[in-house]
Amino acid sequence: MKDFLNRVLLLVVPYIGYLFIKLLEKTMRISYINFVSIWKDWQEGKKCILAFWHGRLSMMPLMYRGYGITVLVSQHRDGELISRTVKRFNIESVRGSSTRGWLSGVKGLLKAAKSGRDLAITPDGPKGPRCKVQSGIINIAKATGLPIVPVAFSASKKKP
Repeated sequence: MKDFLNRVLLLVVPYIGYLFIKLLEKTMRISYINFVSIWKDWQEGKKCILAFWHGRLSMMPLMYRGYGITVLVSQHRDGELISRTVKRFNIESVRGSSTRGWLSGVKGLLKAAKSGRDLAITPDGPKGPRCKVQSGIINIAKATGLPIVPVAFSASKKKP
């Protein structure tokens, strides 16, 4: 029974997450700040590594306007939910993190970069410390030659 419930959760939760993000998108006015140069780079076919904090993950699928991206996602169960949710936004994922499966994650990112995809990484890692860059993203940038582009998402109440 537990196995059945886990399978149902893996089918239902990503779909609800996708719908929730799309609903939020309809209720927001989104402003892109300082994105002109990255959009120009994407139009010219240049690739990069997008870096954003773990705490800003949920709305990141809405900001990507490139032509193919692969995100590094943990191998934990919540990582599977994230992976399945972002798949609905046509975002590929590779699994691995500094705590589990790091080698497969690195190999997956290198393969994705070699095939001409942008990469997305949360540089503060699953163990933290929160909002402090760990060395993994720097090593990936060195190995791929791709620039790191920090991105963020923020929201506030509408001013009267």
